[in-house]
Amino acid sequence: MHALSQTAEWHNVDIKTFKNDITPLHRPAILKGILKNWPLVKQANKSPQALCQYLQKFSLNNPVTIVHGKPDNNGRLFYNETLTGVNFTTYQKNLIDGLEDVFKQINRSDPLYINSLPVAVNLPRLLEENHDAFFDKSALPALWVGNKTIVPTHFDLPDNIACCVSGKKRFTLFPPEQISNLYVGPIDQTPAGQPTSLVDVNKPDLVNFPKYNEALKNAQIAEIEPGDALYIPSLWWHNVESLDNLNVLLTYSHSASPQHFGSGFDCLLHGLMSIRNLPTAKKQAWKAFFEHYLFSDQTQSNQHFPTERHGVLGQQTAEISHALKSAVTNSLRQ
Repeated sequence: MHALSQTAEWHNVDIKTFKNDITPLHRPAILKGILKNWPLVKQANKSPQALCQYLQKFSLNNPVTIVHGKPDNNGRLFYNETLTGVNFTTYQKNLIDGLEDVFKQINRSDPLYINSLPVAVNLPRLLEENHDAFFDKSALPALWVGNKTIVPTHFDLPDNIACCVSGKKRFTLFPPEQISNLYVGPIDQTPAGQPTSLVDVNKPDLVNFPKYNEALKNAQIAEIEPGDALYIPSLWWHNVESLDNLNVLLTYSHSASPQHFGSGFDCLLHGLMSIRNLPTAKKQAWKAFFEHYLFSDQTQSNQHFPTERHGVLGQQTAEISHALKSAVTNSLRQ
């Protein structure tokens, strides 16, 4: 096993530093103490009861899903042993009662978890007291509340800022290019929406997953405490472990590219349908096309003819994106 490098810490970060110095690196960064003065964090520092009451005060009491895991899985919310399902169950409650459930069971060994709760439609006024100009207005905040849980290694499509409200969190992070060393499970059946590594970060089976050792050489650890935040760039793999009995996280997700660009994951799914099962020679031919049109210098594909004729090979405007989406949609209907 390798001693993992520590994620870089940044202090006194403002929006200018974040946009000009941190995000261009496309590497995780701990933003130390950026939300230490939020009322939400101050209530968490008082007591679990104070935090619970503070959250309940803002709740619209919509129905929410509660994740309930088994006590013998060390809090790891994952597949079952045969990968045919998951090792947890879910149930519905109104948010106020759901929060009560979690906060009353913070000392239990069976994980209880409210995950990825959209704040804008469930606790909209919470953002009035706990928000500042640091966060992009287009970001979509989500609330995560639970006891000791582990969310296995996965990636997110948007950039993410994970804000620690209560309890310490440990993130084990891997760059996107380590995907082949992470032994990722099924794409079309996942524990929580995104493809997930089958390797247990705390007990890696290097006999069955030997290439994971290479992933560890490129991994890093980030531990954050209340008042801190962690910037996780798009497509970085991350395992999330709650280290304390009560853990509350507020995440801000936002796309680093215009909305009209669409999702690269949709392109991947289309490729699975149309390219993956072709003969090797044809796949190599398509690889050359993708390199030319998608991954090489943009000018390589259009510099030899007039700018006014660049069309979809030119600047990607919303109009061009809509035209491409229409073309793809029409072809899929045939």
